[in-house]
Amino acid sequence: MHQNLTFTIPPHLDEYNVPLSSFKAARPQWTNFVVGGLVFSRFSRDSQNKTNEEGEPRVLLLQRALTDSLPGYWEGPGGGCEETDETILTAAVREVVEESGLHVSRIVDLVGVEEWTKEKNGTMFFVAKFSFLVEVHEAQGVFGEIAGTGGEKTVEVEGDAVQRWEDRVRLEPSEHSTFEWATEEQVRLGLEGKGKYKILEDEGRNLMKGFRMVAQ
Repeated sequence: MHQNLTFTIPPHLDEYNVPLSSFKAARPQWTNFVVGGLVFSRFSRDSQNKTNEEGEPRVLLLQRALTDSLPGYWEGPGGGCEETDETILTAAVREVVEESGLHVSRIVDLVGVEEWTKEKNGTMFFVAKFSFLVEVHEAQGVFGEIAGTGGEKTVEVEGDAVQRWEDRVRLEPSEHSTFEWATEEQVRLGLEGKGKYKILEDEGRNLMKGFRMVAQ
């Protein structure tokens, strides 16, 4: 069982902080509700330069398992709402920790809403995905003791190697095979079919919007 932590939301997201049943009832055009949480970080890959701790923003991407649908595609943490979720916000928090092991400390803003339809056994489903920009406790050192770092954001291991909270993502193997922190340019190339990341168009648009939001 995951450790429960409180998270904060700004006042303009209060409309999402309502019972999930009420949220769904107010949006009868959709039959299925999906959530996503985009996690960003700034860090330098140059472990020799100890003074340069920050670099360009990077977003957490998870690669879908080869045994799952859309095998090999990259995405942020996310998944379907469950009946036990109190709100759509707690659903996003749950999905982030289940798929990445990171614990949301703050939901910053709504990034976007995607819509699509799917058919299963002759029944049409109308799906909406709500993607949120989130911050995580690990970035603040809250889970340092669990991670073995004594609350610090970085620790020295094996000489010059530096382990950061960004390297402590824990995946659910049945859903994702690996993770990386991608730059805006890498995501853009993936959308153009030129880079290493295969990304669905709607997911890519949300990722690019997320980069614009963190740059503000």
